[in-house]
Amino acid sequence: MSSLIKKFSLSILLVAFGVSISEASSYIYLSEDSLVSFIKIKDRNLQDKKIVDYIKLRFQQGPQNTIPEGKSEVYEKLDKYQVDDREALKYFIESTVQRRLSKLPEAETAMIKAIDQASKNKADFLIYSFISHLAFIQTDRGNPIGAIYSYGLAQKQALKLNEPLLQVYLNINISDLYYKLNLYSQSLYYLNLAFHIKEENKIKDDRFYTIISYNKAENFFRRRNLDSLQRCHDDLMGPNNKGYKLYTYQYRTAYYISILKHNYSNAITQIKELQSNKKYVHNDLEQQNLADAFYLNGQPDSASAIANQLLALPYSANHPEIKHQLYELLGKIARDSGDYKLAAVNFDLALKQSEESLNNTTQVGNVSAQIKIDKIENSFTDTAEKYRRERLILILISITTVFMFAVIALLYRSARQKRHYEKLLYDTKKRELAFINSHEVRKHLTNILGLVELMSESKDKKQEFLQVEKHLYDSATRLDEAIKNISEKLND
Repeated sequence: MSSLIKKFSLSILLVAFGVSISEASSYIYLSEDSLVSFIKIKDRNLQDKKIVDYIKLRFQQGPQNTIPEGKSEVYEKLDKYQVDDREALKYFIESTVQRRLSKLPEAETAMIKAIDQASKNKADFLIYSFISHLAFIQTDRGNPIGAIYSYGLAQKQALKLNEPLLQVYLNINISDLYYKLNLYSQSLYYLNLAFHIKEENKIKDDRFYTIISYNKAENFFRRRNLDSLQRCHDDLMGPNNKGYKLYTYQYRTAYYISILKHNYSNAITQIKELQSNKKYVHNDLEQQNLADAFYLNGQPDSASAIANQLLALPYSANHPEIKHQLYELLGKIARDSGDYKLAAVNFDLALKQSEESLNNTTQVGNVSAQIKIDKIENSFTDTAEKYRRERLILILISITTVFMFAVIALLYRSARQKRHYEKLLYDTKKRELAFINSHEVRKHLTNILGLVELMSESKDKKQEFLQVEKHLYDSATRLDEAIKNISEKLND
């Protein structure tokens, strides 16, 4: 199970970094038992996460001829075990398949339905995941405005889930979008932000170090900043790097350095050798870089052939920033050959693509600015709410403290009054007992002693006793009563 989870982590990174999983060097096959084990997970967000990863691996990376059978199998399992979010997951599968088949409008429609269904079910992780995938589709369709808006929504959802790891993924994806729009400063800003979040939250995953270093290298290459590119390349060659595409990143940045050093023939050799290297994972801009290297090396025919091939691809149609560079390259080639009419046509096409790209960039900037304003407002609101809660807590603590002091003061005062009244009562009882002792006890005791003395001096003691017997008994009785009275008061 641990090895399976590692494979899933890899797939998350591939998608999060905007990398097509079909570029992976090998397909990781997942059995139906894997899906069932994920379905049986009790925690809803974790269950959704594992199933989403399973779907991405099976339908993005698996053999295309197994897709129809795979859909039926997964649908059957989702229905059999009554998975809460099965309808949303089915739409996600459909979107993933349509994107795999390059049917982007259908993929976007299915993904929007998946988001709607997940929102109805309040499936927080699915909402985040589906909105992020919608941004990927919108980027592929050449809709950067929609993509940046979707990323903004995904960021809010990531904050709601309170998972810094998701925020790192999103910032890397946003940086990739800005890179494709030639907004390199913005792209570098989000890469630095992703690295800051990783470090601040102590996320121990060296693959982030690798992908951030590589994406920075891409930006520095486009900005013709050789020194910074060289530092990124050196970082990628260091011991702290991991990831299945590390080999690709190292060799790609190596030929980038050759181009910026104007060693174009060496760059051409490097690129061609990599094209036949099975360990190397190609990307969409590889051929464009080769065309530029051919042109700069004085091989315009090879450059022109590659540029025309790229313009014929469906992917280029959705990306005016790519078409602008290709038409500009064809214009330069035509101009250098003296075909000024063809050069003018190509430069005119390049200008139109540049205008469209600039328009997209401007609108993305506006949406991005609004997202930042919303983020600041939300941050201000959150801070104000935090201060309000802290103030209420402080007030409550103050009131509680004052109340406690008041209670303590009252208890202290009550204790003092009690001691005072007890002293008064004690003094009163003491005086009363002294009075009884002096007036009652001593009086009767003196009478008894006097009578006894009188009898002792008499010659006829018997006669004398008969005379004082009544008085002696009466005094003894009164003395007994006085002693009992004292005893009772002492008991009180």
